[in-house]
Amino acid sequence: MATLPNPVLPDGDYPFIDQRYPLSELAMIEVPAPLQEILVTQSEKNGEPIIRDIPVELRCTSDQFGEATFLIYWPHGHKMHMLAPSKFRTGNA
Repeated sequence: MATLPNPVLPDGDYPFIDQRYPLSELAMIEVPAPLQEILVTQSEKNGEPIIRDIPVELRCTSDQFGEATFLIYWPHGHKMHMLAPSKFRTGNA
């Protein structure tokens, strides 16, 4: 599979669950399958579409995460990704 085309994001603070972090502390990581199911379901439930190839801030409520907000990026031809604190990066997504 080709390298993930990372979106260009301006400096600022971005959401991860219930906090906001500076962009310099975040990395784009692949969304685990169980979380992707939650995000897609919440997107449909809230009428907030996850638009391919565009970063989308998605708010959701679940038993696992409570009230949470994520910045989702789902490029065509790739798996869903999200911004998360860099400590969650395990590879070169």
